[in-house]
Amino acid sequence: MATGVLAVALLLSAGALVGGALQDFLDRMAGVFALVALSVSVMLGLASVFRDVLTPGRRQLAQLLHRAAGLAGVGFLLVHIGVKVAGEEVAASDVLLGSGDLLVDLGSLAAQLFVLALITGLWRGVFATRRWIRPFRMLHGLAYAGWVAGVVHGLGAGRTPAPWVTACYGLCLAASAAALVHRWTRGRRR
Repeated sequence: MATGVLAVALLLSAGALVGGALQDFLDRMAGVFALVALSVSVMLGLASVFRDVLTPGRRQLAQLLHRAAGLAGVGFLLVHIGVKVAGEEVAASDVLLGSGDLLVDLGSLAAQLFVLALITGLWRGVFATRRWIRPFRMLHGLAYAGWVAGVVHGLGAGRTPAPWVTACYGLCLAASAAALVHRWTRGRRR
């Protein structure tokens, strides 16, 4: 994933993708791929704690798939941002500092929160002590806010999404809400 993102980033910075068919495709679809992968990551992250539903082996598999989907999602997210910057649809500084357009800024916020979630996930071993587990959960849990911001950004910024994209986002929201409700109610029963 890192090699692919780096290759695309180098091609974008060299101007090789400007105006080509690949840039057009990535301009239309990289954000969708990012949000679908990140949605899968959120759902698997929620499901990976379901001790009452999944066996230990399946929970471990869900955790591995959660990490893989999160990494793929952040990779597509970086490609999405790179294509938008290379196509001069957004300034590089706006990605970090905001542009003043609420829907674009929600996308920037989502990207920053997902990068934070990726970093905390990579450092999970450092946080996996009794002393640091609460800060880990708080920082890593900001991905939920990033995900909602990303969905709103995806539905409202840029061109109108195709009906199948809107349906996919709706299904992801519903599945994640159901998993979150199950997680909260299961936790209260204990």
